[in-house]
Amino acid sequence: MRKILCVRLRSMGDAVLMTPALRALRRGLRDGEIHVVLERPLVSLFNEHPDIDKIHILDRGRLNKIALTHRLRREGFDAAINLHGGPTSAWMTRATGAKLRVGRDIYRLGYLYNVLVPSPEEVFANPDSVHTVHTQASLVVALGITVDDFSLHLDVSDTARTSVRRRLGELGLPHEGYVVLQPTASFISKQWPVERFLELSGKIKKHSGREMIVSLPDSPRLGREGPSSLRRLILGRGPDDHATSSSIADTGRKLAGILPVVASLPLNQLAALMEAASLYIGNDSGPMHIAAALGTPVVGIFGSPIPDDGIHGECPTERYGRAWSVARVTASGAPTRSATLA
Repeated sequence: MRKILCVRLRSMGDAVLMTPALRALRRGLRDGEIHVVLERPLVSLFNEHPDIDKIHILDRGRLNKIALTHRLRREGFDAAINLHGGPTSAWMTRATGAKLRVGRDIYRLGYLYNVLVPSPEEVFANPDSVHTVHTQASLVVALGITVDDFSLHLDVSDTARTSVRRRLGELGLPHEGYVVLQPTASFISKQWPVERFLELSGKIKKHSGREMIVSLPDSPRLGREGPSSLRRLILGRGPDDHATSSSIADTGRKLAGILPVVASLPLNQLAALMEAASLYIGNDSGPMHIAAALGTPVVGIFGSPIPDDGIHGECPTERYGRAWSVARVTASGAPTRSATLA
C-alpha cells in the first residue's frame, strides 16, 4: 500500500489517542503516504506531526462535506480507516473509493466497509489493559501492520513556543516550570469544583513556590466567548450534564484576580503551554491527553464513573511512559480513591 487515509473527527482527546496508530502506520508503510481528515480546530495541533503527510480539513456545512469527499476520492487511497465511527466519517470513508475500507464491527452503517475489525480484546493479547488507544490501533492491525508501541506523541513548533512565551511574559509569568491547572471538562460531572482547585493551588504554591497557571478554552470575562467550534471540541454542547460556555464563564469569574488565567489559546499554543509545564493537574479532558503526549507529568481527576479498580480502561502505563496519578472524586469533589501509576 502506498497511500492510506485515517478519518478522525471531533474529540480532541481521542484525536491525540490516535497517534500510536499513526506511528505504526509510518513504520509499516515506510515510503507510503499517511493522510488524515480532521475538523479545522484540531489542525494546528497536528500540523507538526511527523507521521502525517497531509491533513484534509472538514469544515461544517453540507456543501463543504461534499467538496471534501470529491477531493478525497481524487487522491486514490489504497485504504481508508475510520477511527471515529460516526455516520459522517462512515460515508466519507466509503466515498474515498479505497480498495480497503476499515471500520469496527460495532459501527453503524457497517455495510459501507469491507474490512470489519472485532473488539480490541480480541486483537491484542492483554485485554486487562485495553483503552481507547488500543481500540484505534486495532484498526491498523487489520491491515497487517504490527502495533507494539502505545505511547502518545505530539510535536510543538518553535512558532507556537515563541507565541506562548510572549504571552506569559506579558502576564509577568515564567516561561517554564509552572503548574497548569485545567478546571474544565466536557461534562459537568467530570469537573472538580473550582474551590478545590484553588485550595490545592495554594498548598502547592506554599510548599513548592511554583507558579500556578489556569488554562481555559474561553476568556474568563463575562460575555466573551471563543470560537464556537473549538468550544464544542473542548466542552461539548448540549443540555443536562454537558458543560457549556456559560459554565466556563462562571469558572473564569471565580478564578479571575486569584490565579493567572491563560485562555482561548489555539491548540498548538496550548500544547506549547503544556510542554513547558512541570506538572499538569486537571479533569479528564482533551488538554490532559495533550499534556501526557508531551511527556508532562499528569495528575488526572476523574469525576464520571470509571471501572471499580479505578485504573482499567482509563490509564494503562504504556500510554504515558512516565509516572502519573489518577484521582476518583464524587460530585461534591471529595476523593473516594486514587492510584499512582509508574
